[in-house]
Amino acid sequence: MADGHGGYRRPSQPASISGPGKFSKRTDGGPAQSISTVPDQDYGDAKQQAMDQRTAPLAGTNPMPKAAPVQGGDQGAQTQMPQYTGGDFFGPSTRPGEPVTHGVDIGPGGGPEVLGLSAGGAQPASGQMTALLQQLSTTDTTGVLAQLYQAAKTQGA
Repeated sequence: MADGHGGYRRPSQPASISGPGKFSKRTDGGPAQSISTVPDQDYGDAKQQAMDQRTAPLAGTNPMPKAAPVQGGDQGAQTQMPQYTGGDFFGPSTRPGEPVTHGVDIGPGGGPEVLGLSAGGAQPASGQMTALLQQLSTTDTTGVLAQLYQAAKTQGA
């Protein structure tokens, strides 16, 4: 214990994997995840694998930053999301003979005319989209949902 420097010392730049023999280095205290890829992959797969490792945090790493609150709007008039009122999500179908493409202009089944929409294809605005985007934008770290919320708010959707 010379000069009071005894005990454990965390390395400043630890190795991600220790080498053999004289090439061995301390691996404790290093980054939570070292980026490594499998050799001889198809074109582009190694790059995608490395990007996936950068974006997927491991346990014990710093959590994602909180999103900034949306500026403007009615802060006191927050509306509650409507609860799901449909059937049993994991239950049997209530329309077993109806194709999944019923209501769209491709595949079997009726086209968009069976949905009873107005000639323009859009229904009158109810404010549900604006309320949904307002709630979702509070957790969005990209700012895209906040922009959609502002656009929906100005159009009255």
